[in-house]
Amino acid sequence: MPDYVSPNQLALEGFETPFEQSLNPKNQWVTLANIIPWDEICNLNIKHVGMSDTGRPPINPRVVLGSVITKHLCNLDDKGNR
Repeated sequence: MPDYVSPNQLALEGFETPFEQSLNPKNQWVTLANIIPWDEICNLNIKHVGMSDTGRPPINPRVVLGSVITKHLCNLDDKGNR
Protein backbone atom coordinates (compact mmCIF):
# COMPACT_ATOMS: atom_id res chain seq x y z
CA MET A 1 0.00 0.00 0.00
CA PRO A 2 1.40 3.42 -0.86
CA ASP A 3 2.38 5.62 2.05
CA TYR A 4 -0.57 8.04 1.90
CA VAL A 5 -1.84 10.10 4.80
CA SER A 6 -5.08 11.98 4.29
CA PRO A 7 -4.76 15.76 4.62
CA ASN A 8 -8.03 15.55 6.58
CA GLN A 9 -6.37 13.54 9.35
CA LEU A 10 -6.68 15.21 12.74
CA ALA A 11 -3.57 17.07 13.81
CA LEU A 12 -1.97 17.00 17.24
CA GLU A 13 -1.45 20.56 18.43
CA GLY A 14 2.18 21.33 19.27
CA PHE A 15 3.64 18.64 16.98
CA GLU A 16 4.03 20.65 13.77
CA THR A 17 7.13 20.55 11.61
CA PRO A 18 8.92 23.84 10.86
CA PHE A 19 7.35 23.76 7.39
CA GLU A 20 3.83 23.44 8.77
CA GLN A 21 4.45 26.34 11.12
CA SER A 22 5.64 28.78 8.48
CA LEU A 23 3.77 28.07 5.24
CA ASN A 24 2.10 31.18 3.88
CA PRO A 25 -1.60 30.41 3.34
CA LYS A 26 -1.67 32.93 0.47
CA ASN A 27 1.05 31.06 -1.45
CA GLN A 28 -0.28 29.83 -4.81
CA TRP A 29 0.85 26.23 -4.15
CA VAL A 30 -0.63 26.14 -0.65
CA THR A 31 -3.91 27.53 -2.01
CA LEU A 32 -3.96 24.94 -4.80
CA ALA A 33 -3.15 22.08 -2.40
CA ASN A 34 -6.08 23.12 -0.23
CA ILE A 35 -8.65 22.98 -3.06
CA ILE A 36 -7.57 19.67 -4.64
CA PRO A 37 -9.67 16.69 -3.40
CA TRP A 38 -6.59 14.62 -2.49
CA ASP A 39 -8.46 11.74 -0.85
CA GLU A 40 -10.59 11.07 -3.92
CA ILE A 41 -7.75 11.44 -6.41
CA CYS A 42 -5.31 9.32 -4.39
CA ASN A 43 -7.88 6.56 -3.87
CA LEU A 44 -8.46 6.41 -7.65
CA ASN A 45 -4.72 6.29 -8.23
CA ILE A 46 -4.21 3.51 -5.68
CA LYS A 47 -7.07 1.52 -7.24
CA HIS A 48 -5.57 1.72 -10.75
CA VAL A 49 -1.88 1.33 -9.90
CA GLY A 50 -2.39 -1.92 -8.04
CA MET A 51 -0.10 -3.54 -5.52
CA SER A 52 2.71 -6.02 -5.86
CA ASP A 53 4.66 -8.06 -3.34
CA THR A 54 7.84 -7.59 -5.35
CA GLY A 55 9.84 -4.60 -6.50
CA ARG A 56 10.19 -1.11 -5.16
CA PRO A 57 7.48 0.11 -2.78
CA PRO A 58 5.12 2.65 -4.36
CA ILE A 59 5.59 6.39 -3.87
CA ASN A 60 2.95 8.38 -1.99
CA PRO A 61 0.29 9.14 -4.63
CA ARG A 62 0.03 12.74 -3.46
CA VAL A 63 3.72 13.23 -4.30
CA VAL A 64 3.30 11.61 -7.72
CA LEU A 65 0.12 13.49 -8.63
CA GLY A 66 1.38 16.76 -7.18
CA SER A 67 4.49 16.47 -9.33
CA VAL A 68 2.43 15.93 -12.48
CA ILE A 69 0.15 18.87 -11.64
CA THR A 70 3.16 21.12 -10.96
CA LYS A 71 4.83 20.00 -14.20
CA HIS A 72 1.79 20.98 -16.25
CA LEU A 73 1.06 24.25 -14.42
CA CYS A 74 4.69 25.34 -14.86
CA ASN A 75 4.66 24.21 -18.50
CA LEU A 76 7.70 21.95 -18.02
CA ASP A 77 8.70 18.94 -20.08
CA ASP A 78 9.93 15.68 -18.54
CA LYS A 79 13.46 17.09 -18.23
CA GLY A 80 12.36 20.26 -16.42
CA ASN A 81 12.76 22.54 -19.43
CA ARG A 82 10.20 25.11 -20.49
